Amino acid sequence: MHNNNNAGWFSITVLAAAVMAASAMAQAEIESSNSFSGYVKTDILFDAENDGSATHTRGQSLITLNENEAEDEEGDLNMSSLESRLKFVHSSTGTPAGNLKAVIEGDFFSGTARVFNLRHAYLQQDNLTIGRTWSTFMDLGALAETADFGGPAARIFSRKSLVKYAIPMGDDTLELAAEQPVNSEDPNVPDLVAKYTAKTRFGHLSAGVLVQKINVDDGTKDDSATAIAGRFSGRINMAGDNLKFALISGSGLGGYMNFGDVAAYDFSGDSLELSRQTGVKVAYQHVFSPAFRSTLRLAKTTSEIDGNDMGDFSSMHLNLIYNAYQPLKYGVELIRATKKKAEGNTFSEDLKLSRLHLFAKLAF
Repeated sequence: MHNNNNAGWFSITVLAAAVMAASAMAQAEIESSNSFSGYVKTDILFDAENDGSATHTRGQSLITLNENEAEDEEGDLNMSSLESRLKFVHSSTGTPAGNLKAVIEGDFFSGTARVFNLRHAYLQQDNLTIGRTWSTFMDLGALAETADFGGPAARIFSRKSLVKYAIPMGDDTLELAAEQPVNSEDPNVPDLVAKYTAKTRFGHLSAGVLVQKINVDDGTKDDSATAIAGRFSGRINMAGDNLKFALISGSGLGGYMNFGDVAAYDFSGDSLELSRQTGVKVAYQHVFSPAFRSTLRLAKTTSEIDGNDMGDFSSMHLNLIYNAYQPLKYGVELIRATKKKAEGNTFSEDLKLSRLHLFAKLAF
């Protein structure tokens, strides 16, 4: 009897030791890391002409051209460091739940209050992403390197809360997402996005489709409409240089395109009339040496609502960047942009921006 008790206790001890060892081994396989990064960037802007809104902090960037600035306000100088950024990243691999990642990032580029602006706050579990980050409709790899942090013409630029799942397909990736609606005043379904990105020998190609259900109730009438838009974009590497391009076209883009330069819809009549926009952009970057490179970016957006021309928006960015040490950049950029007077807007003349942009940036 006594021997049996000893045998039982021995078995329990061995089992407990095995469980503890297995747990220790499992814990040992989990690798976690935390990183803190960001950058300090100072912009110095001289506007020979600027018909954009100068009352908002983001006047330091080309957001859109929307009003006639008084003649005596031309020749403005603006110096700002609000784009400076902070980022925290946690990652864990080998956990029972798979590979995990959490990101929080912000800057001060959020308005006249100079408050900290939440750019990203999301988690990833393997191929699943949940939280606030770039819209799946974007192609980050096709964005040109510019000093200007605002909205060159033909630019899809949106961060919002979403649920996204990525499906690897060899070297390619299919991404499916349900995202916070951008343009619907009374949303009841998410914006739906599908994006396919193909890696190639010369760079990448990407295609995206955006479907929105736009609902509006102004108190006296209500209506809804389905808006569909598409994007085709990519990067082509040529020796040390590269060419980036994008074609975006569809209805109801609104806040997705150039920060809502043109509204997603008009509801002045009995039913919703969706806007229609087409944007084309191309950027060529030439590398002169390991320390010097230059980018020329040309873009144009055309827009109309219910047959009314809302005015073409075009932009040109030409820069030279000195980058002898990877974290440190100095640059100069010339920006020209025009928003045309048209039957669908209230402009008395074409609106223009002529800007010289200098910057210094140190990443850490």
